[in-house]
Amino acid sequence: MAWVHGMLTGMRVAVISRVDRAVSGLAAVLRRIGHEPVGALTTPLGGDRYGPDTLGEIAGQAADGFDVVVAGSRSRIAPLLAALDADVAISAAFPVLVPADALDVLPFGIINTHPSLLPRHRGPNPIAWTIRNRERQLGSSIHRMDAEFDTGPLLAQGTTPIDDVEDPSELFERMYALLASLLPNALARVEQGDRGDPQPGEQATYAGFFEPEYVEIDWSHTAAEVRRQVLAWRVAAVRQGAHGALTTLHGERVRVLRVRFDDAEGGTRMDCADAALWIVETEPV
Repeated sequence: MAWVHGMLTGMRVAVISRVDRAVSGLAAVLRRIGHEPVGALTTPLGGDRYGPDTLGEIAGQAADGFDVVVAGSRSRIAPLLAALDADVAISAAFPVLVPADALDVLPFGIINTHPSLLPRHRGPNPIAWTIRNRERQLGSSIHRMDAEFDTGPLLAQGTTPIDDVEDPSELFERMYALLASLLPNALARVEQGDRGDPQPGEQATYAGFFEPEYVEIDWSHTAAEVRRQVLAWRVAAVRQGAHGALTTLHGERVRVLRVRFDDAEGGTRMDCADAALWIVETEPV
């Protein structure tokens, strides 16, 4: 961060993430709003929630002026983050609790992005629970990171409509656009030394991993319920083991990836409690 004629000219920002799209997307937004993305910290820790290939994709973004470091243990997060020589770090889609010694290693600390209106939907699965709960708006919060997951003071919040979303790519596009609109104000508050607004803890809810019983599609439910289940699993954080939405189709076990309320794209008709759905995309289990 530099000063010119008494004014701030932007910060050096590190990105902490396990998702390549989050790294590239945040870096692009930071450049656009006048900050310098200097590197990314990632890790193989935290299970396979985001898939096994994302680490290589993040490493592939390494270039002149943008470093990528990989922490093999929680104890390595602080020294590797310090090595990026940033003013502040932004965490997004990072499933590991950052240790206390890393929270203060940068001059302006670490801020976290979370796709819900905190303190609602704290935890690893906020987007999928938003879909499952029939909520018409997806929230986004930027907050200071503290010793627990998703509990630090708030810097910026907003929502985007999702009731007409048909597929995960469209949902994520809206989520990233919302986050990009919130970052300038959040980072401006950080530059000014603003500690943020405390979260009303009594309003907190938790968005955990889906229960095993939600894996299987029950075709006796309504068409809208089944569609929500399919979309929720497409955006869900998952753990090792079975994940949905599963059914048996033509004698084979499949994971249903996309359904429609009509046969405009062909597919297999399935009768639900109130109407038909057409399965148009699946993958083998």
